[in-house]
Amino acid sequence: MLWMPRERSGGLLQSQAHRAAKGALAMRKAAVLIVVGFLVLMFVGGVVLQSTVVLQRVAVVRDPQGDVLIKTRTGNRFLPLADTPRVHAGDSLKTGRDGSVTLEWVDGTRLRVEPRTALTVLKCHVNKSEDAEISQFKLDIGTIWIRVIRGLSQKSKFEVETPTATAAVRGTVFAVTVGNDGRTQVSVLEGAVDVGDDAQVTTVEPNSVATIAGAKTNVNDFSEADSAEWALHQTIAEPILRVEAPEGGYHAPPGGTITIKGRSEKDATVTVNGTAVQLGVKHAFRANVSIPPDISGDEHVVEVKAVDARGYETVREVTVSVDR
Repeated sequence: MLWMPRERSGGLLQSQAHRAAKGALAMRKAAVLIVVGFLVLMFVGGVVLQSTVVLQRVAVVRDPQGDVLIKTRTGNRFLPLADTPRVHAGDSLKTGRDGSVTLEWVDGTRLRVEPRTALTVLKCHVNKSEDAEISQFKLDIGTIWIRVIRGLSQKSKFEVETPTATAAVRGTVFAVTVGNDGRTQVSVLEGAVDVGDDAQVTTVEPNSVATIAGAKTNVNDFSEADSAEWALHQTIAEPILRVEAPEGGYHAPPGGTITIKGRSEKDATVTVNGTAVQLGVKHAFRANVSIPPDISGDEHVVEVKAVDARGYETVREVTVSVDR
């Protein structure tokens, strides 16, 4: 009779041990789930943080002319640029024999794509945590004219890759051409550009042209033809100045007032008829202009001017129709 209780006692102990083992296993599973959940949360948080730290820089399309094609970063073929308002990293452009387009960034950086040119925007972003701006382009053939006015930090890059060289700048006005023979030419109007590869780098100073063919780089002063070419493309060096025009143009009676609105760029000085105006959000400005009460003609011209820190200027003339 004593044997049965002892068996029950052993079974009870085994049951308790089994429950304890199951409890320990459940705790281990819970701990694993907590760790995995924490790691997932850290990963997602890192992705979100990275997306807030790294901001993509987007170019506004200006003055498209003739045959211009674009292949977006998500597309698989080239289509007419048409009304595409912006160009992003990963987009590629091709221009025909009469095609050209200007890309403009909010900080005043400007890139003009000439006819018969193939260009890809490889990277274009700002990393706020590292104070680094990365802009990288790939030029397969043709010519681009570039204005980079903002001084870049040591961690920043502005580079143009070609089949034979890479042109790297810190802040300058320059042009890059890739010919049908594969040679690269880098023409520098202002600032300095480092050209070459990992093995050899040559610095091209202002008013100089570097020609890179294979492993050989030759640098020469501007020729008369080079100076004449830059004279034709002087506008690439000028500051941004956009003046809004109301539908139907400006109209005012003698002694009346009009309001001129527009946008320039950071650190530019803007004047309207010689009077300085303040730049606001996104470098926008507005100014009230009075029409002389004794004006005799049917039109009144208002001069709007922007001057950048280097002395380059852009002038726009606004014509006001005088209503009588």
